[in-house]
Amino acid sequence: MFKKIVISTVACATIVQASVFTVEVNNTTQGASYSKSFTTVSDTLDGLNVDAIKNQISYNDTDALNAKLGFRGLPINLAYGANSNTLTLDIPSIGVSETFTGANRDKSIDALTDWLKKDGGSTVEKMMKELAKVSPVDPIAGNPNSMMGLSVSNDFSNGFMNVASKQTTPTTSTTSSSNNIMIAPTYSSLDVDGTKSDSYTLPLAYSFNFDRDSRENITFSIPVTYVEVEGAKSGSLGLGLAYSKPVTDDWVLTPAVSYGVAGSVDLGSFAQVVSTSLTSSYSWGLPSDLTLSMGNMVGYYTTVKFIDNDYAYDPGIQNIVYRNALMLNIPTNGFINDTSLETFVIDTRYTGTDLYMEEYQEYGLSYGYDSINLNVLSDNTKDAIRRSLKIGLSYLNSSKGNGFKVNFGFTF
Repeated sequence: MFKKIVISTVACATIVQASVFTVEVNNTTQGASYSKSFTTVSDTLDGLNVDAIKNQISYNDTDALNAKLGFRGLPINLAYGANSNTLTLDIPSIGVSETFTGANRDKSIDALTDWLKKDGGSTVEKMMKELAKVSPVDPIAGNPNSMMGLSVSNDFSNGFMNVASKQTTPTTSTTSSSNNIMIAPTYSSLDVDGTKSDSYTLPLAYSFNFDRDSRENITFSIPVTYVEVEGAKSGSLGLGLAYSKPVTDDWVLTPAVSYGVAGSVDLGSFAQVVSTSLTSSYSWGLPSDLTLSMGNMVGYYTTVKFIDNDYAYDPGIQNIVYRNALMLNIPTNGFINDTSLETFVIDTRYTGTDLYMEEYQEYGLSYGYDSINLNVLSDNTKDAIRRSLKIGLSYLNSSKGNGFKVNFGFTF
């Protein structure tokens, strides 16, 4: 595990971030050097062994050697002096400098690995926290495709995007609402400072609706995500619980809690994220049957200790997130009954731990079918069954990059 982390936390800022991993090796004794790019941690590790270096330049294991390893933007250096097996590890951005001496240079690497396991846990945590700040593709936090970014999006969808459309449907105390299953497969593509990532998310949700008002419900959600970054793969799994409570005919509040775990062997990163949030959804009826809805969310998102066999660490990433939106619903019954066009703008801002992307905006539209079928159970009771189908497209923009998202939504 930590043999991977040794490399996953070593990086070079002197190389433009065009690939996820980069290596620069300089044999100062013989005056030879080379640089290479890699897709995964394991490939980067393999690129540092004696045979791999000898395939690129002339090298003896008594030569003075400097290696700058690029991992998602975090600058770290490794060095051997001439006729020495002492390995120097230097991470300037977090103030870490250590030396390790083994019987040979391979044993020095082993000593570094043992140190990370026994006494270097705080360094690992600092490195992971720094990666969320300097990496455009960190799986934990700092970009919309990270575990934290996906948790924010899922909580806001449960508290506003899904709720606002329900607010346009009148309900009465004599209407019993059927429970709903929601499936919303989503594809997003981001280009952040020249590094591209593709995300495939399958949010699954089940809502238990209260009889007295179809807008009052408890929703369980399980978003599953697969992300590919320049060939490196990562994944995340989330669990969410939200309770939507109508305050007035136009206003709904949704407190929520969530948990997520994200990991990537290729990227050398693993963490857990927990959160709590409160979302407000308010709607105004406008002329021509238009509906304007405003969503406001504040949430607290933090990593918690991750345990993997003998290793336990927490990068200590803690953020308060503000997400605000306006959405306009335009009925298109003149085209197809029970259909509408929605346009929206969403602003997301992070405060707390420094992250690579701390603000971004999303502009989108969706078109869909949404209907409520009333089944008369008795003179005083009706059963409301909701059916909806939507397709949406949005554009994401920030000072660090941009991207787009395509999503489909099914409720039944």
